[in-house]
Amino acid sequence: MSCSHDPVVDGERFAIVAPNRARSAGFTLIELMIVVAIIGVLATLVTKMIQQAQAKAAEAGAATAVSTISSALEEYNRDEGVYPAWNLKVDDSELEDFNAFPLLYESIAGERPPNGKGVKNSPNVDLDMELIVIVDDEFDEEYKRPGREDLFDPEVEKFYFDPWSEVYRYRENRSKRRKEDWMIKRSGFDLWSIGPDGENSACFGIPEEGEDYDDIGNW
Repeated sequence: MSCSHDPVVDGERFAIVAPNRARSAGFTLIELMIVVAIIGVLATLVTKMIQQAQAKAAEAGAATAVSTISSALEEYNRDEGVYPAWNLKVDDSELEDFNAFPLLYESIAGERPPNGKGVKNSPNVDLDMELIVIVDDEFDEEYKRPGREDLFDPEVEKFYFDPWSEVYRYRENRSKRRKEDWMIKRSGFDLWSIGPDGENSACFGIPEEGEDYDDIGNW
């Protein structure tokens, strides 16, 4: 008696061929390559989206800092009748390096500014202590966090880092006898971050037609 379960058609027996389980159980090399390629594309898109979000957040942070410090400068001006560094001369030949921010700092955020927030000798603005820096004398054009003595010493020049670890720039305009071409805001002061490209383009004034810069300021 036959134990075979193969079907019989018209007296002829046909063998049933079992599927190749090993072959159908996994992916082929081509399928794996396609999956890897899709994952790579998605990862690239996600990375770009994160980078764009971080860039926008940095620009927004710089704009907020400029706005906050500008408001404190206006308060200072209402109390004192001048903006900090009103008596400093800006040399046209040194515009790129000129920065009166240390005087701004001592005037509105130092240990004993003249007036602030309605009371004598209190700051007009509270700056993030983590972003306050001083010049590192051991390395040219480098900055470092101030120690406690440096932080409260008005003779030590303090600067303030933007989101790209570059210092904010400041110059006073109102006291100048004539309006210079380098003035962006034609009255009061210019306060700005040099932006993500690291180029201090705004120091030369409003860009010429067809030119542009990414500096972020109070204009």
